Order: sequence, then C-alpha cells, then structure tokens
Amino acid sequence: MQPLKAPSLNITQFMCVMNLLQRSAIRQLPDALLQGMTVSQLAAIGFLFFQEEKDLYQRDLESFFKLRRSTISSLLGTLEKKELIQRCSVPHDARLKKLVLTPQGRQVGSQVHQLFTSLNQQMVRGLSQEELDTMHSILSKIEQNLSSEEL
Repeated sequence: MQPLKAPSLNITQFMCVMNLLQRSAIRQLPDALLQGMTVSQLAAIGFLFFQEEKDLYQRDLESFFKLRRSTISSLLGTLEKKELIQRCSVPHDARLKKLVLTPQGRQVGSQVHQLFTSLNQQMVRGLSQEELDTMHSILSKIEQNLSSEEL
C-alpha cells in the first residue's frame, strides 16, 4: 500500500491565473493609460490612490509589493518623471519623502480604481462568501510562507 501524498499545489496554475489577470487588466485599460505605462506603474498608482488619506513612503510600497528598494526607487523615479507623483519632504525626518499623487496621478488612480474594481468583480464572480473567506485565508498563508523564505 502506498502512503497517502498531500495534494501538491501546481505553481503553473498560479502563474496562469496571474497571466490571465494581467491580460484582462491590459485589455480593459483605456488606450490613454496604456501609452508608456506598465502594469507595475499602474499598480503603484492604484496603491497610492487607495491609500491617499495616509502618509505613504517608499518603504510602504516595498513592503506591500514585496519588491526591493532599488526596484521601487526606479519605479517611483519613472512616475515622478511622468509627473504622476511627487516626493515631498516631511518636517519630522529629513530622510523621508512622502509620496503624493499629482492631479494627473489622481486621475490615473481613479481609472485604475475602476479597473481593479471591475477585475475583482470578474475574478470572484460566482464564489460564495465562504469560498471568498477560504481563498483569502489560503492566499494569506501562501504569502506568509513565501515571505518567510526571503528572510
């Protein structure tokens, strides 16, 4: 008799879902946003837009997106050149630069918010609240497992 094997998670299925999500996002984006904007840049603008009432700094994006300082720094530099964000000094710490959306950045953020809302509705269509809760729990555990491997 063979020992029971734990069900293995197929990483390719996750990659397929991520690819479909990215393609859906690009397909639904207004043409004006697609010109010179990457999905990563749009995600950063979306994050800043969703959290606009808070003081946000580069480290907040690094933590949320689980990306290196150099990657986020480059991304923010590009967004700054496109005049979508500003890095503003804060009085309590000269080293910190608060990230602030410009009026144009807010406009892009609003469009990204609409896109993400639409994608979220599409993604969870037909799932029960119990399934949504289970999905959230499982994804949180996977994120935690993968994050602990980086340390």
